[in-house]
Amino acid sequence: MTDIESISLFTEELVRVKTGKSLSDIEREVLRESLCGKTYSQIASKLDYSRDYISQNVAPKLWKLLSIILKEKISKNNCRSVLERKIITYQGSRKETTKTTLINLNTIKDSEKLDINDCKLLDGRVPMGSPYYIERAEELICYLEINKPGGFLRIKGPRQMGKTSLLMRIIAYATKQQYKTVRLSLQRVDSTVSKDINKFLRWFCANATRKLQLEAKLNEYWDEDIGSIESCTFYFQDYLLSIIDSPIVLAIDEVDYIFQFPEIANDFLSMLNAWYGEAKEVKLWQRLRIVLVKSTEAYIRMNINKSPFNMGIAIDLSPFTLEQTQELAQRYQIELLPAEQNKLMRLVGGHPYLINTTFYHIKCHNASLESLIETAATDTGIYSDHLHRHLQNLQQYPELKTAFQQVLRAVTPVELEQALAFKLKSMGLVVQLEGNLVMPSCDLYRRYFYDLLINI
Repeated sequence: MTDIESISLFTEELVRVKTGKSLSDIEREVLRESLCGKTYSQIASKLDYSRDYISQNVAPKLWKLLSIILKEKISKNNCRSVLERKIITYQGSRKETTKTTLINLNTIKDSEKLDINDCKLLDGRVPMGSPYYIERAEELICYLEINKPGGFLRIKGPRQMGKTSLLMRIIAYATKQQYKTVRLSLQRVDSTVSKDINKFLRWFCANATRKLQLEAKLNEYWDEDIGSIESCTFYFQDYLLSIIDSPIVLAIDEVDYIFQFPEIANDFLSMLNAWYGEAKEVKLWQRLRIVLVKSTEAYIRMNINKSPFNMGIAIDLSPFTLEQTQELAQRYQIELLPAEQNKLMRLVGGHPYLINTTFYHIKCHNASLESLIETAATDTGIYSDHLHRHLQNLQQYPELKTAFQQVLRAVTPVELEQALAFKLKSMGLVVQLEGNLVMPSCDLYRRYFYDLLINI
């Protein structure tokens, strides 16, 4: 069953696309509360309107509008079931488009097929237009959120799970909507800048200005008497947002980088939280749509009321399903038997980067799946760089290493302290079952780290 937020966002975007207009605030609330099964009396009470105004004015116009757009009778009683069905139909049409692409790939001339000399190993980022990009169901939700005034999107998932590839497509979509876009990677911040909140926020504003192709005017807005956070806020509000009429999508990648500087991270993230709050009351701030991309959960303590990690819409990228893996194999023009597909899924657990790496070596180096599986959990295997990165993270955080050793020793799922289970899951090393029970997320991790951390 589709969640209320996804249905609501889908409906709002549908109205915008079909009519060129957005739902009013009260229409949006009536829709959401109706999807939750609330009565008109309950809705009226919550919104502080009379029941008659809601039931005889707002609601009938809303259901009539949706009925015209969807070409089907919509009412309060059936709105959820109809809209859920429409979402499934939409997703099905996208799959048919993908199938058509696959047919085209499989019917091109031999001379036009993938040339081994042109075959390149994807480094985790799948370029725009690449046939090896597998569309995710979450994309629609992302597009809907950045279309919302003051939209706030949080994309998270283990490294090499597809976050940057998704972000590239969100930015491309925003550009197509004629929005201005600013993409900043916090990994590029100089270490001397990261240790000083004033320098960091000036770097932040200067780079945002450059991306927007405007003249930097930091000194005109920076005032040490009010502090760097207020100066940064006024710079965006009185300069960038005021001079640009269209929405601005501010995409901040590699947010994890500043977690190693807790004081900077707290101030910066609290500021973003405050900006999100401003968008609820100040129309100017509604032009700003923020996208945060991070790999792990924050290893810093933050006041929950000041954290941006509970704002807006959260997109938690998951591993590929068997169906998506089969689709990618077709795009690589690789035929796998059902038993081989199951072996691959057990080995890498549907991890997008690892699956792409596997298919690259099969297609471009004539490797067999069996030979790749045989050497997979070794330092000479094709996944060694990926495994070494995880090893470095475990060595950096001894408490996580100890917890993961406990998981590796067990034959059945292990119950860990909540924080440890959460962090290991955010790294992609474990899957979390009921409660805090966890187990290794794939056979590759179990084999490699058991030999390295247990058999020593």
